[in-house]
Amino acid sequence: MSARKAVARCAFALLSPAFVAVAIAACGGSSSDQATSLLKQTFSGTHSINSGNVNVALILNPSGSSTLKGPISLTLGGPFATLGGGKVPKSDFNIAISALGHTGQLGILSTGTNGYVTLNGTNYQLPASTFQQLEQSFSSLTSSSGRGSSSGTLGKLGINPLHWLVNPSIAGNDTVGGASTTHIRAGVNVLALLSDLNTFLGKASSLGVSGAARLPSSISPATRTRIANEVKQPRVDVWTGNNDKTLRRIAIGLTVPVTGQISSLLGGLNAAQISFSLQYADLNQPQTIVAPKSVAPFQQFQSKLQGILSSIQSALGGVATGSGTSGSTTGTNASPTNTTSAGSLSNYSQCLQSAGNNVAKMQQCAALLNGK
Repeated sequence: MSARKAVARCAFALLSPAFVAVAIAACGGSSSDQATSLLKQTFSGTHSINSGNVNVALILNPSGSSTLKGPISLTLGGPFATLGGGKVPKSDFNIAISALGHTGQLGILSTGTNGYVTLNGTNYQLPASTFQQLEQSFSSLTSSSGRGSSSGTLGKLGINPLHWLVNPSIAGNDTVGGASTTHIRAGVNVLALLSDLNTFLGKASSLGVSGAARLPSSISPATRTRIANEVKQPRVDVWTGNNDKTLRRIAIGLTVPVTGQISSLLGGLNAAQISFSLQYADLNQPQTIVAPKSVAPFQQFQSKLQGILSSIQSALGGVATGSGTSGSTTGTNASPTNTTSAGSLSNYSQCLQSAGNNVAKMQQCAALLNGK
């Protein structure tokens, strides 16, 4: 083949995203090599993420359960704008939860100097002490990392996708959030991912990140190995900006088989498909975020929130005892349809808390589900 024909072949192939894999092979280099290079550029160095609109979604789709109906979803989305290192960004996020036939929404807004929550159309201002705690946690999280840098913050928390993404390949070109991107598909080394998660838990605890005290500080090696062996069909899709190699979207999906006592407790649940996605739109574009014009006393919000949490707890209790239904949470006092009582479930929960990270003790707790 003449040099002129070779150049023409490359140019023709590159004109169409559908032939991107063919183009890479024809012009030299493999799809895997190109994908690996793009991932390295996306998840290393400093990338400017100072403002935009972010959307995060976590979805659990159960299979086989007679009581746990899905999907169960948690989403967060809205505009944000950074204000410098150690400062709480301006943001206006809406959090939505859908589970067991119930839905709920909560708005969380920050002007950078004050915080607000919105429930059922009413705004409440966060106490100054609560907002200061949030600012301190954010300051700890962002210190020593690049301003506006996604990779810097992830690295500080011990999360590095390059550790657990395997066998990447180019899937095509897409427009995501107004940006032209390259779509990369990869497998997951689950054990390496859990190792990063373990590091994250330790760092979050030591940094004093809000809510970290309610999370375990580590995952034992035995537990990580067991989870890695059970996870099925792990996959990751990454969309990186063609111009700046900045992450625009990441989607993670996997299936976790469920057996034994947990399956019985949740109405015969045999598997849970878990999907997580994060996407940026209008990256580094101006965002308008202003404080609400009127607010109600925060104590009123606390009372309403407690009522909502009680309803959720009742609904979950109904599922655990086999009496949960879609829609209203009424009827959770009905007799359970399996042998696991609410008292046994409470004892089991307390046993797990006492066991900490001791796997042997955790296994012994299973007997409590049968009232032993």
